[in-house]
Amino acid sequence: MEIEHLKTKIKQVREDSKKRNFPQTFDLVINLKNLDLKKPESKVDVGVLLDCKVKPKKYKIMAVIDHSITGAEQVFDKVIYSDELLALKGNMKNIRELSHTYDKFVVQANLMPQFAQILGRFLGPMSKMPSPKLGMIITSKTPLKELEEKIQKTAHLQTRKNLVLQVSVGAETESDSVIAKNIAHIYDVLIHNLSGHENNLKNMNLKLTMGKLVEL
Repeated sequence: MEIEHLKTKIKQVREDSKKRNFPQTFDLVINLKNLDLKKPESKVDVGVLLDCKVKPKKYKIMAVIDHSITGAEQVFDKVIYSDELLALKGNMKNIRELSHTYDKFVVQANLMPQFAQILGRFLGPMSKMPSPKLGMIITSKTPLKELEEKIQKTAHLQTRKNLVLQVSVGAETESDSVIAKNIAHIYDVLIHNLSGHENNLKNMNLKLTMGKLVEL
């Protein structure tokens, strides 16, 4: 997509949105077509590294690890260890609280089966299960700080039940150039990952959190 064309559309989105008392987010809404999501080859599940944080506020990230991993407390917003994970089993109040408090979860590989059993039914419908494709299943060799920074800047494109993708592409405080580059990058990655490439793209729209959709 042409950067200058995108910058014109971004300007229109800004002009069409009322000023709010909080920093809004640019949301990209992508409508797909000619895909049967019952077929694995039709599904999209890919991360796109942006030039800025995905949202104005940093994602709150919880790590689930054992004591073979060190330094996690200095990187993530909350860390629980294997014994604490097991203690969560059946504790619906604490599970719900964690599920709603934290935006992203990273889990040590050997704890993933237990994590999925205990929290999967809650996090799955919220699209919060840790993605191996985004590096969120970790080991003692994972560079934690680099991973945390990557998560903050990664837009996750994932089809679910409908032929619609919606991802945030940066805060309204970012420049038009940065937002335009992010959209162009997402477009390139998405087209590459669609089985029919451009033939599977119906349209793309952009809006601010509380604003109107503008077709790109």
